[in-house]
Amino acid sequence: MNSLRKSTASVALLLGLFSQPTLAQLSLPEPSPSTTVKQKIGFTDLTINYSRPAVKGRTIFGKLVPYGELWRTGASDATILTITDPLTIAGKPLPTGSYSLFTIPTKREWTVILNSYTEGHGTGGYETKNDVLRFTVKADSSVRFYESFTIEVQDLVKNGANLYLNWANTSVHFPVVSNADERLTAEIMDRINVKKEEKPGLYYQAALYYFDLEKDTKQALDWAEKAVQLEPAFNYLHLQAKLQARAGDYKTAIATARKSAEAAQVKKFTDYVVINNRLIAEWEKKL
Repeated sequence: MNSLRKSTASVALLLGLFSQPTLAQLSLPEPSPSTTVKQKIGFTDLTINYSRPAVKGRTIFGKLVPYGELWRTGASDATILTITDPLTIAGKPLPTGSYSLFTIPTKREWTVILNSYTEGHGTGGYETKNDVLRFTVKADSSVRFYESFTIEVQDLVKNGANLYLNWANTSVHFPVVSNADERLTAEIMDRINVKKEEKPGLYYQAALYYFDLEKDTKQALDWAEKAVQLEPAFNYLHLQAKLQARAGDYKTAIATARKSAEAAQVKKFTDYVVINNRLIAEWEKKL
């Protein structure tokens, strides 16, 4: 009888356990939160998807991330870099597409790798034969302590920027340059030399672009002069004067700047009057 009771109790207990609703799993935050960096460089859209592990009091480089070994450069799935137009990275061309980003850190320098396999978790699936780009960069001390691994695009200029990899007290960076200059130069030459567009605004924009990038002063001055011939606007004259000064012809530059100041005064653009007069005073000292 006692045996029967014990057996019945065991069955009841088992039935009770299986009849309980399954406990719902907790939805917990990612230990290494994922994020996306987006930046337009020239005409190119650069997107980087990666996860951000934290220091949590640990020694990172040389211990958690061993020196001389392949690192996923983040956490969880492989870090993925995507570009919509070709870029030049650390002086090396990179075609349009998506790439996994890996590094091999050492104390003094890192090897940076862009690989065509983008489906991996961590370093899984990585093979050297799929490397598209590989280069070394100097390892520096970061300007501040980074608790979480951080990828940043900084130092933006018209056609380029620097891409930074920062964690703990370590930082590495390398230049990223778009093909904007190549595309713009080709468009300028096509519209001016092939299509023969006689537009003062086009000549001015072409001359200004060359002036800003310090490209071929003689060519830029020729375009600025054509813009002024077609329309002697104060801003066109102002650019012409600066290009004349860059070419070393300060006497002519002063005369042109005076014309620009007079035209700007008529149009009530006092900022141009002030800037022209300041340049005239500067150039007069060089005669």
